[in-house]
Amino acid sequence: MEPKRDVKILVVDDEDYIREVVRRALENAGYEVEEAADGKIALAMLRQFPYNVIITDLRMPGLTGETILEEAVSLFPETVVIVMTGFGNIQSAVEAIRKGAYDYIPKPFQLAELVMRVEKGLAERHLKSENRMLRDELRDRYHYSNIVGASTAMQNIYRLIEVVAQKTSTVLIEGETGTGKELIARAIHYNGPRKDQPLVCVNCGAIPSNLLEDELFGHVKGAFTSAHQHRIGRFEQANHGTLFLDEVSNMPADLQVKLLRVLQEREFQRVGSAATVKVDVRIIAATNGDLLAAVEKGTFREDLYYRLNVIPIRVLPLRQRREDIPLLVNHFVRKYCTDQKLPLKRVSHDAVKYLMMYEWPGNVRQLENSVEMAVALSGERDVLDAGDFPVVARSSDKAAPFHGIDIPNDGIHFNTMISELEKQLILQSLQISGGNKKKAASLLHLKRTTFVEKLRRMGMEAHTTSEEEER
Repeated sequence: MEPKRDVKILVVDDEDYIREVVRRALENAGYEVEEAADGKIALAMLRQFPYNVIITDLRMPGLTGETILEEAVSLFPETVVIVMTGFGNIQSAVEAIRKGAYDYIPKPFQLAELVMRVEKGLAERHLKSENRMLRDELRDRYHYSNIVGASTAMQNIYRLIEVVAQKTSTVLIEGETGTGKELIARAIHYNGPRKDQPLVCVNCGAIPSNLLEDELFGHVKGAFTSAHQHRIGRFEQANHGTLFLDEVSNMPADLQVKLLRVLQEREFQRVGSAATVKVDVRIIAATNGDLLAAVEKGTFREDLYYRLNVIPIRVLPLRQRREDIPLLVNHFVRKYCTDQKLPLKRVSHDAVKYLMMYEWPGNVRQLENSVEMAVALSGERDVLDAGDFPVVARSSDKAAPFHGIDIPNDGIHFNTMISELEKQLILQSLQISGGNKKKAASLLHLKRTTFVEKLRRMGMEAHTTSEEEER
């Protein structure tokens, strides 16, 4: 049998015969094995090499198996330690497990049994390692610092996520489709005390209303015709973790009542059962509409709204924070160049200018899709031009950056419109000047100090060059 070169085992026993037969059995199973005749030798060996498995007798002259165990667990917590013990020392073996041993095997034992326990221990260690790496990857991926944006609105959201993540309060995230509500929910979960517990997501708008109750609460066998076995719902799956209810405004009225009870009592009944199930779940809800307006229309319960709206987070559409567009574009270009194993491309000034002028009805999601397509179809070129973004290029042919404004019958907010126009002029001047404040101010016939004050007030300093670069 080919040796399993990635697994190395240390066998520790003061009896030569025991070491010999154990070593042969493990080598026949394909493992690399080393021996130590006493605790002192074993201690020196494990301090030099991180063995995957240590099989040690508990009772030996000099340094005992307990000492080997304590040192191994201290140095290499992932090491699988199996202790061998006589029938009279079972209590000591149980104590060894409490101190970190994976398992124990009483002497005399079947060699096949020992090999089986080694294989089981290695499989469990591998699974735990994979789960830990996955959790670390998720925490890294959904760290709030990975939510891109330098606008004042996004900076406020970063600060809010930092605080909210450490709490257990219910959160309501409001924002248009594609603004990144789920990304914020994941950042809250993976940066808080429940990060090692489940995050379960439910899109209330994508599940037919007659199936949503079963999806949330589960059912018992026989609850309805096709209920052939018990089914655990999303609330139970999320126990001790977080349940993310996306598009919660689409929840039917009868389910709104049941959700309110769960939020109040932290308990519910499965479909077809009168038994109460208690849960400890943090709720994060999201909606792409105005939930308060739904309350006023009578389509959403007012008491449920206030239960959900404990900590509100409002995500602005991309058209209201255009200064984030260059950062998002660069972020997505890096992401998709890496994913597609391409040299890093850059985006021309003209392309960025048109990207910032576009309205982005699909928000960040639409921008990301556009960048992914541009990177994929740009071939060997290292610069992406406006023509690489067809939707933006078509819209730029139809409209200039600033055009006449039609006042609707219900009127417009004058100050808001002027502020938006002012922001667009400043952004365009910065694009033309390459971020140079002095040149940008000159283009707008403003004093540099006036221009800088407007930048500060809008939170747009990130799009400018340093003082030294301007000189």
